Amino acid sequence: MSTLSVVLAAAAVGLAGGSGGGSGGFHGLVRASSSAALASASGSTAHATSFGPTVYTGIYQGESPPVASLPILPVNPGPLHARGIESLQPGGSAGGQDPVVQHRKGTGPLSAPIQNFDGICLPFGPPCAQQSSCSCLPPDTDGEVGGSQYVQMVNTDLAVYSKTGSVLRTATPINELWANTNGECKAHNDGDPVVVYDQVARRWLLSQFIATPTGDEQYGECIAVSTSSDATGSYYLYEFLFGPDVFFDYPKIGVWPDGYYMMANEFPSSSVTSSGTGVFAFERSKMLQGRTARVVFFDESAHNPPGGQYIGMLPGDLEGARAPAAGAPNWFAEVDDPTGVPPTDPNDNGFDLRLWAFHVDWSNPANSTFGNNGAPSSTLPVALFVRPQCVYGYGDCAPQAGGAQQLDVLGDRLMFRLPYRNFGSYASILLNHSVKANGRIGVRWYEVRIPSGGSPSIYQQGTYAPDDTATNPLWRWMGSIAEDRNGDIALGYSASGPNDFPSVRYTGRAAGDALGQMTQTEQVAYTGTGPQTEVEGRWGDYSDLTVDPSDDCTFWYTQEYLATDTVLLGTWRTRIVSFKFPGCGH
Repeated sequence: MSTLSVVLAAAAVGLAGGSGGGSGGFHGLVRASSSAALASASGSTAHATSFGPTVYTGIYQGESPPVASLPILPVNPGPLHARGIESLQPGGSAGGQDPVVQHRKGTGPLSAPIQNFDGICLPFGPPCAQQSSCSCLPPDTDGEVGGSQYVQMVNTDLAVYSKTGSVLRTATPINELWANTNGECKAHNDGDPVVVYDQVARRWLLSQFIATPTGDEQYGECIAVSTSSDATGSYYLYEFLFGPDVFFDYPKIGVWPDGYYMMANEFPSSSVTSSGTGVFAFERSKMLQGRTARVVFFDESAHNPPGGQYIGMLPGDLEGARAPAAGAPNWFAEVDDPTGVPPTDPNDNGFDLRLWAFHVDWSNPANSTFGNNGAPSSTLPVALFVRPQCVYGYGDCAPQAGGAQQLDVLGDRLMFRLPYRNFGSYASILLNHSVKANGRIGVRWYEVRIPSGGSPSIYQQGTYAPDDTATNPLWRWMGSIAEDRNGDIALGYSASGPNDFPSVRYTGRAAGDALGQMTQTEQVAYTGTGPQTEVEGRWGDYSDLTVDPSDDCTFWYTQEYLATDTVLLGTWRTRIVSFKFPGCGH
């Protein structure tokens, strides 16, 4: 079957609900329709089927050469292909009118872009400087700001920039870091990359998954930890293998003092639907020293709720200079509606934010815990919403000027990241996901606060979907959210409409402003110059908003846009932009 046929078949199954993958007739998350997702392999490590913890030992593969010294390889674009994506469930029909929609744009003095420059690009249109080697859609754009540098990763490359946009390391295939090793991370450049900056240790972490094992290879995760704060320097290299039976897709990583934490969606090789979520804690202290490291794993699919799955969650990612209390667990979160997790309590309408406390004990990993034996540590009711679902350009999608094909929304999951910030008397956790609003798509966001010694509660929530002119409506989606040291919250996202090419935008609210409202002006960082006409409509699959550790005030955002398309397929580019609230730092 052709790639497109497989893709459209998977999209149809996903939008219709599919079958299997859970109890009570729950349709499950439809597996990505690429060869990566459909691969089946045999290997030496069996995947644990019982609730954890299961402990794996990673393979330490030595220290890489400095990134600055890696060879610069020519990019030879191959046939353009759309990478597979999952479909969690049909778009929600319950929920009615969103009660927390923000109808008016803010007017506060959030800055225009301070830095604003191009990142890595797909070389199928006009010439571009930093070319991706993947010949694929979408880019999976993410990036992180460090003390003096900015690192961007896309499928399947990385690049390093100064904070003024100078290129310190040109786009480089991620697996080049492993070029001098012997293992799967050398052989595979499969993507779904994540970069995080460990502000406590002043180190970089770069990762991508192993999604296409063959022969006796296994699924796994490739992780590189820098040996210094210089992203162009050398890295300690790790290969974590998880067996041949379960593909761990869409991995997302967060930094915590006692570990690097990760979640991934589980796809058994014998099934076309998901089984649930896998959660991981990697042994940070050893990885910072270039020593053999363990990973503690919980198979959350063993504790799925009746008729549904816990899936689409994110791990907490520490932000700011103040660490959580010693020994405090990291937090994982997801937001559910009744179509995903049917309520069993008559007092629960099914719209809930769920939190799991992940405590890892490296002296005795068997004592590690995830939630209440797999069940959530906290379940917090949220305002009603209608979940959009669009994959491969079909469903509740985002329209665009100049292209009949609409764009993926991925309303079935939280959007990267889940920033955690400790303010002393309380900690703040931010989340966002896409929802239907006013006949369009908007960004639902939340702030959860955890008082010192207390329990989590929702402090504020809102849906950013301001009224636009009737002749020029906009859809806003694929968000990323973060918070500066003052408690000012910023939100970056894609925006497009029938008369607008996709653009990169951001807004925010200053600490102390009206709750549930993005009170700052909506800034346009960059507007694309063309549409995506590739039939599968792939977009995202994520973006990334982070805060500069050097002042703990300046936000840095990276997101996809589109250039003029010379091959009528979808020539993605990426943009990197910085901005700040005028009151921060004073």
